[in-house]
Amino acid sequence: MDSLFEYRNCPSCGQNDFEVLFESNMKSDDFNVLFDYNMEGHDSQEGMEGYLVPGKEWGRHVKCKHCHLIYMNPMEQVSKTNEYYFKAKNNHAPTIRESYLRTAKSQVSLIQKYTSGTNLLDIGCAQGFFLFSASKVGYTTKGIEISRDAVEYARGEFGLDVEAKPFEELRFAENHFDVVTLWQVLEHVPYPLMILKEVHRILKPGGLLVVSTPNIEGIPAKILSKRWWDIKRLHINQFTTRTLTDILQNTGFRNTSSASYRGFVSLSILLTMMLKYLGVYEQLKALFNPDYVLGKILNKIMLVYSSKLNHCVVLGFK
Repeated sequence: MDSLFEYRNCPSCGQNDFEVLFESNMKSDDFNVLFDYNMEGHDSQEGMEGYLVPGKEWGRHVKCKHCHLIYMNPMEQVSKTNEYYFKAKNNHAPTIRESYLRTAKSQVSLIQKYTSGTNLLDIGCAQGFFLFSASKVGYTTKGIEISRDAVEYARGEFGLDVEAKPFEELRFAENHFDVVTLWQVLEHVPYPLMILKEVHRILKPGGLLVVSTPNIEGIPAKILSKRWWDIKRLHINQFTTRTLTDILQNTGFRNTSSASYRGFVSLSILLTMMLKYLGVYEQLKALFNPDYVLGKILNKIMLVYSSKLNHCVVLGFK
């Protein structure tokens, strides 16, 4: 079974000295099955169910004794995880569209406070909600996303310029972009230092990097522990604001600081998550069908929250 694993040193400081926080709950057979978050349903409701499922499986989580980063070690092979990302379906996009567009508008406003440059790259752009919002206010946008289905949505729905390749396979010109963003990406990346060093190379002098990840020191994580929805087998790094700041500084970014934006979540999404944790969603899921009147109403009612509740957001400059 070892051939299905990759062992690694700390993704931030490179040391190999850690304490085990909790062991894996996956059986050996799990490593022979392509990741399945039930995101390949035939309608948006099925896709939404998979999108909201709390993590059922996770690998061994360790904490570096030097820089305190929490990461999964060993992790499943990169080729295995990439296979999932290439094939992942995005049927939940219509359901999350409105909440994500509102969140993206707040993210764009955050960026505008720190830079006047308009040449923007979004790595891991998913269905393109953020890029679309940025393009509407004058940014020249470029996106990278390895989910082919998400790329098709971004191109077809918004007409965006999105590359369907892993970032590490692309070689952009040095000193090219004014802004690079990674919204909920580094928790998935096995070797984030490599990604961040390349980002540093392609940013213009004085260019802005914005990174956001789930926060393992956030209130939901502290309350729910291993039942926190961001403890899952595809999240192989777990950051705090401190460790996220450290890894940016380790790759040469200066004037780093934490920030926040306003997130939006529909009442439909929030209730669905609550009912899943209570184990009664299956009996009531018909009420949330977006094709029905009640489902439409619940999906239009938006709640606003600070990103600090569940996420780290750190800025850095080249």
